[in-house]
Amino acid sequence: MSVDHQIATELKALGYEPEIVECTTPNGEEKAVIFPYRIEAGRFKGETRTFGVTTQCEAVGYPEVPPHWIFISPPITDTRDGPNQGTGSFAGKDWVLLSRPPGAFWDSVSHKSMKAYLEHLSKVCAQI
Repeated sequence: MSVDHQIATELKALGYEPEIVECTTPNGEEKAVIFPYRIEAGRFKGETRTFGVTTQCEAVGYPEVPPHWIFISPPITDTRDGPNQGTGSFAGKDWVLLSRPPGAFWDSVSHKSMKAYLEHLSKVCAQI
């Protein structure tokens, strides 16, 4: 199973409605898995936005290496927890691209999966 399909399958099992689309990141053309996500904390708490993660993950690959780029639509422009890597349009939406890799958190997770990645996503949302 391809990485994008694995991520989409894991998200679907968690109750999300993922879609695989083409996008552009600083790494070039990639596939992203996008899905509606209800923000649980921070200044956008209670809002549902479309989030996306890219599926091109270094040589080792997902799940050992987590998705790096986070797309948010409608865009949230905020640099308190890291840089905005740009904006763009794909899949009929405008997006902001954030670089928020989970780093040490991912290294400490015993079961690397989208369920664990969503914990990271929740922390990112709480800080923007």
